[in-house]
Amino acid sequence: MLSNSRYRYPIVRQPQPRQTNWKLWAGIIGCIVILLIIGAIALALGLGLGLGLRKSSDSSSSSSSSTSVLSAPSVSCTYGGSATCGCASIQPSFASSRIINGYSAVANSWPWTIILYYNNAQRCGGFLVTYQHVVTAAHCVYGLTPSSIQIYAGVHSLSSSPYKQYRTVTSMQVHPSYDSSKYTNDIAVLKLASSFNTTAYVGLCCLTSDTSLPATGDNAVIVGWGTTSTSSIVIPDTLQQAVIQVKSASSCGITSTSNIQFCAGYTNTDTCQGDSGGPLMTAVNNSWTCTGVVSSGVGCTGSGFYTRVSYYRSFISTYVASL
Repeated sequence: MLSNSRYRYPIVRQPQPRQTNWKLWAGIIGCIVILLIIGAIALALGLGLGLGLRKSSDSSSSSSSSTSVLSAPSVSCTYGGSATCGCASIQPSFASSRIINGYSAVANSWPWTIILYYNNAQRCGGFLVTYQHVVTAAHCVYGLTPSSIQIYAGVHSLSSSPYKQYRTVTSMQVHPSYDSSKYTNDIAVLKLASSFNTTAYVGLCCLTSDTSLPATGDNAVIVGWGTTSTSSIVIPDTLQQAVIQVKSASSCGITSTSNIQFCAGYTNTDTCQGDSGGPLMTAVNNSWTCTGVVSSGVGCTGSGFYTRVSYYRSFISTYVASL
């Protein structure tokens, strides 16, 4: 999770970056040059003018206030038995300090999270809605044949996961209105060759039909094995998690499609390449509920776009029943 260029793709996310407006940039550069000249003159005169000059005490105060603590959603489960919808057998834990980037999750504390492989190469994330059906992003599987896709559940460490289970995919349904150029309706349902075994390490995520969720301002949890570097593909060995916040559509440039997608992020905390298809989870009726699917974004240290799962509840139900 986290990086710099993102089409959270198979190791994707991405509305393409906006095209450069050379007139705008020429104006901005001109203003910067003028400010630098004024600043240099002011410094020479000993005036300071506050252009980048701060006392050390001021900079300390500014740093401490720029990043606040972001609390995880509150869910109270009975731990220790088999995983149930929205409640793991193993209790998740969240860092008490500021959330800057992701950190390792407690092993198997998100038992509905799966890894999607394409021809035996790590590609995307996803989550279980039944023990035989996976929800993921459409762009993760668009154009692929089901037989080329493998699904692993019960995984925490990529190098050593004693509780992992493996299944092949027999059929899938990409949303019929998926737009591969805009990443809208970015959702798909996969059917496995057989059901995963119910254990403490493999469970189901809850879904909601309330299309108002998640709401702006809600805190949410993201998880994934995507890259953790802003400069290169660095895949973590263990599942990473972070707390982010749902933002207003206008702050992310979402307009007419706000009912089918939303944006979320936090200071320097985001999903990135390899996290595509994975869940964004919020607390609904005291259960962890998969209210978003990692979809797209521009850059990996601010806000990303997520498919709004509640809008597609009927699509999911229809194809779970028919696949």
